[in-house]
Amino acid sequence: MKLRLAVVLMLLMIGGAIAVDRVSPAKPVPRSTVSLAPEAGILTCPYLTEPNARSYLQVANIGTTPSSIRVNFGAAKGAPIVVPLSVLAGETGSIRIPSTAASRAGAVVEFSGGNVVATHMLFLQKVSGPVVRAGGAAASPCARAGGEDVVVTGASTLGSDAELALYNPGAADADVSVSLIADGRVFQPQRLSRRVIASHTRQDFRLGDFAFSARNLTAVVHANVGRVVAEALVRSSSGAELLPGQVPSNELVAVAGQSGTGSSVGVTVIGNNDAGIEARLINAKAQVSVGGFPPSLPPETGRFFAVPDQGSADAAAYEFSVDVGSPLVTETTWTTTRGGVQEQASLPGAVPAPDWAAVVGAFQLGTATRAIIVNPRGVVSAVRVTTIGPAGASTQSLSIPAGRLVDIAIGRGAGTFAVVVDADAPVVLALRSGGFATGRPGSSVAIVGESFTQPTPEAVAVDPRTGIPAVVPTR
Repeated sequence: MKLRLAVVLMLLMIGGAIAVDRVSPAKPVPRSTVSLAPEAGILTCPYLTEPNARSYLQVANIGTTPSSIRVNFGAAKGAPIVVPLSVLAGETGSIRIPSTAASRAGAVVEFSGGNVVATHMLFLQKVSGPVVRAGGAAASPCARAGGEDVVVTGASTLGSDAELALYNPGAADADVSVSLIADGRVFQPQRLSRRVIASHTRQDFRLGDFAFSARNLTAVVHANVGRVVAEALVRSSSGAELLPGQVPSNELVAVAGQSGTGSSVGVTVIGNNDAGIEARLINAKAQVSVGGFPPSLPPETGRFFAVPDQGSADAAAYEFSVDVGSPLVTETTWTTTRGGVQEQASLPGAVPAPDWAAVVGAFQLGTATRAIIVNPRGVVSAVRVTTIGPAGASTQSLSIPAGRLVDIAIGRGAGTFAVVVDADAPVVLALRSGGFATGRPGSSVAIVGESFTQPTPEAVAVDPRTGIPAVVPTR
């Protein structure tokens, strides 16, 4: 009986193997010509609205397919507000945030298809009284959620108001702790430890309550659980500026849209070790070592100095490289005075990369929008620059010498302007926009672009045995 059962089982196994072999295809799985599946992403704008301020959002689709966008933000009353947008490839869009939005709201920008960059802008009114705060414009890119440590640097509470906004774009609560580096001293306030940021909410912290009269202030946001996007709003009698969060790095390029009087740059070590630093100043004609800059800085220490005039207050850039030790963050700030009107702008440090994109809005007829592209490497960089504006898109090719920058005109007048940079070597892109019309508040804003990875061509192969598609590279 046992022998008969064993023989039957063996015959079944042989038949099964033969059956499997008979349905297996002998030829390769065919490929279809289906194009790339739509990309998708989430961008976060912490300081979307402020009391008594006008708020705008600019978007640009730098991809090759149309993009469906949903802008989500809190309402003053009732359910959250959702604004849908459809932006074709190579086009821009701009919306004014309605008055029904909450007075202190952040936004989440969700997109499907294409590749989207976004910038949010605030137009703040002048505050009079015992403490004067200038009005003006402030702008910052909407960002992707960063790593465990996100740093906001370049703030001050000496004659200024500085508020830190943390927004949680995730579906679960985030647990964060904030430490402060104020004029070389490190603070770890108990009230900023293990703070819970609920999902899709923003929390604000007045930094002057923890570091009073700090000339140079840096906030280090450590995410114990989850991820947040950080941003600071700084207001003084000279103007207003938004300071975006940064991820510390061993190489950073800090772009100053203006040199000379009223322009400064700061660099801060983030970590527990000394940082061996090499610093170089780059302009349109030369690059030089920064005289008097120490070969190393202690941990949690900053160095701040004026940006010397490069001739007619032209743009400048600093490259900071860490040979050994803890990483850095950096920020530039400059004040523009024209016709008795002052306005401030600032830019965070950026890590060089080959591909960049940025978008910014201009709201005055005489506004000039320019792009600064820095080549910090030791070889010439071939750069393709695509500009998208009210008049359509245009492309130009540039050759940037080693250790140089170019400052090119993007547009003049009101409108939404986007710039896409494709280089054969790592560079850094920044946009600045300034307008000073008689009888109107000045407008001076600047943003660093977002680096991105060019998509790889793909096709979809369908397994005829199962009908399940699979994406496979074409090269």
